[in-house]
Amino acid sequence: MSGSIIGQMIQNLEGLGFFAYLLPWLLTLAIVFGVLEHYDMPESTSARGVIAIVAAFVVLPVGNIIAPFLKNIVTGLVAIGVGILVAVIFIELLGYKVSEKENIFLANPMSFGVIMIILAVMVFIGAGGMDLVGFSIDITSELVTLLAFLAVISLGVWFMAAKES
Repeated sequence: MSGSIIGQMIQNLEGLGFFAYLLPWLLTLAIVFGVLEHYDMPESTSARGVIAIVAAFVVLPVGNIIAPFLKNIVTGLVAIGVGILVAVIFIELLGYKVSEKENIFLANPMSFGVIMIILAVMVFIGAGGMDLVGFSIDITSELVTLLAFLAVISLGVWFMAAKES
């Protein structure tokens, strides 16, 4: 019974525009205030709050355009986070360690940083970020599947080759 009540509450919130308007508004408010707070500009905290609220209201009219993008990007980041956790488990299971105290991620921060940047760009593009900036890229699901398949095979071959030498 409680599942149907929660489902009905979520539908009511969606009908009221909570997810399309209020959540992007709150996100903009938090980000702008956080950046201003971090750099201590302006000196008055109340002025930072006013600037953040004004910036959030500027985003409000385009909330229905931003909301699907935010939903897609968060979903993509969660999927990538789960994928990274599974990859870390596999790497640890394979026993890739540089030493007792240092693992493979700390020994190769540049490589893993580049991988993280590539993944972030892929999530941005996959979430429709290029359409928001004015570029249109037509990537078919077959191409994405082929590239993911080739990447997994390449990583597997690289791991096997690196283990033997």
